[in-house]
Amino acid sequence: MNEKADITGRLSDYIIGEEPERVPQHVRQRAQLHILDTIGAMLSGSLLKVGRVAIEFARSQGGCPESSVVASDVKTNAVQAALANGMLAHADETDDAHFSTVTHPGSVVVPAALAVGEREHRSGKELITAVILGYDIMCRTNKGLDRDWMSQRGLHPGSICAGFGAVAVAARLLRLPAIQTRYALAFTGTQASGLNTWRQDPEHIDKALCYSGIPARNGVTAALWAQAGFTATSAIFEGPDNLFRAFCNEAQPMELIRDLGSRYEILDTSIKKYPAGQPVQATLEGYFRLVKEHGLKAEGIREILVRLPASQARTVNDRLMPDVNCQYLLAVAMLDGAIDFANAHDFERMRAPDVLEMKKRVRLAADPELTRKHPAVRAAIVELTTSDGRHFETLVDPLPGAPYNPLPAGEVERKFLSLSAPTLGEKRAETALERLTELENLFDVATLLDSLRV
Repeated sequence: MNEKADITGRLSDYIIGEEPERVPQHVRQRAQLHILDTIGAMLSGSLLKVGRVAIEFARSQGGCPESSVVASDVKTNAVQAALANGMLAHADETDDAHFSTVTHPGSVVVPAALAVGEREHRSGKELITAVILGYDIMCRTNKGLDRDWMSQRGLHPGSICAGFGAVAVAARLLRLPAIQTRYALAFTGTQASGLNTWRQDPEHIDKALCYSGIPARNGVTAALWAQAGFTATSAIFEGPDNLFRAFCNEAQPMELIRDLGSRYEILDTSIKKYPAGQPVQATLEGYFRLVKEHGLKAEGIREILVRLPASQARTVNDRLMPDVNCQYLLAVAMLDGAIDFANAHDFERMRAPDVLEMKKRVRLAADPELTRKHPAVRAAIVELTTSDGRHFETLVDPLPGAPYNPLPAGEVERKFLSLSAPTLGEKRAETALERLTELENLFDVATLLDSLRV
């Protein structure tokens, strides 16, 4: 590594400087959609066990009532609000996904921004700027580490790096000076943690903590420590005991500052069309496309063959959680004719006799060509064979919602209403949508948070 690069200093200066305010308007518009989408995930997440335990934990902690826990009547300190809202945002798999790093930046960055933004009474414009910045720093830190090396040793690079996105947000919204921002980055490194043991939890709680809640909490905590006068190293990314040396052998630290200010990681982040895991998005799109194009009925489908990248095929193969179980989701798609939040998250229905029978019609296979293109391209080949011997096939590429094929704003807004109405009610969901679509002009984000409380 080039020790003279002063990556920590360059990042700190960028985080607090004027350049993030000069983000192109089309990037700001995309960011507004990602904020909308993430808040929708928080509201729907409150209906699940993950969300319920997060809310009740925040309630039990008390604290200075400065930041709201979404979908509740809880107001607590910014640290606890960031933790709870992070868990809500990744309570299931409806939140956004950054393709090249295989992370969920919205579920970390947006909760941190809401917690500190409300505490400091920042404007909607400032919130959007901070969120774009958070995506950039979080995803660039991921790119700087040797993620494969880390994963082979049970470390979860997404969690370890996500805190840096949250601290960038918090430092920006707290308006820390440069030296305190350096310290805040160091405190984030001090707290950096994350193990792949979340894979062994069938209820998604540890995953929500590891991916989102803990790094959101850690980043906000680090910035508040620095603001309070705590001191640390001013060079967490350089020197003999830097972050890269601690976590991997082959790092690319210059990735943190490569094209900073001219390339925006939020543009490489997808918004999911269906309220289910990212690895099944293309599968569901392919199934519904074939059914619609050929006028097929579920009872006439003898077999569905799904070909996916190898890692995605493993991820969705008969998992314990319904929203990432390919066989289950296709079974209820055949039975119900649609996928919505309720049937995509119904644990009890996974054992229903009609679902178990339908699941027998689904086969998964790893496709070498799709594997080669992954993770930059998320695609699927879906083949349907009917009872009378007809065969239909489709390649889903480009995937709707992918960074290279983004969902229209209207579709993201409809998704938000479908996820938020069961928690807020239809009228309040529409009010929240109005405030979010006007976020750029909102004087105080506390007004937005008021519309998200129940």
